[in-house]
Amino acid sequence: MPIRALYDTLFNFKDIHTVVMNFAEELIDEQLNWKPEGYSTSIGFHLWHLARESDYLKAAILKYYPNLGLGLTDESEIWARENLAQKWGFPVEAHETVGTGLSDEVAANLPIPKKAELLIYLRNSYESLEQFIKLLDTRYPTFENWMKRRQRKFKMFA
Repeated sequence: MPIRALYDTLFNFKDIHTVVMNFAEELIDEQLNWKPEGYSTSIGFHLWHLARESDYLKAAILKYYPNLGLGLTDESEIWARENLAQKWGFPVEAHETVGTGLSDEVAANLPIPKKAELLIYLRNSYESLEQFIKLLDTRYPTFENWMKRRQRKFKMFA
């Protein structure tokens, strides 16, 4: 009997992406830049962070599992492909980050772009990740197919 995921990953990603996008679209630039008293990061920072994490996730999976056989033509992150760190004026030490591990000072001073530009990146990151998950689901509809492929690969090296 095929082993299926305990939940529908694509559905859950799309669901939370819709919630985040609907929330973000209602904000104005001033609200994106607002920071609660005593905190170093704004709502805009967190939307950028969600975009970076989604953008990075696909690249990380492909890096750690290079033989998935998905036939992708572009495996790079949108962040790198569009030179967004340079375009938005991020400090060099923040070019590769996804938003974690930054000092409060660096995080507080990241030049988060205006809403329109930020939401383009967020939407594109979400869409790219959703397409990638759909492709994975199509290529590996059950966990067993993936395991059989991995076992064949390891037998070749034994």
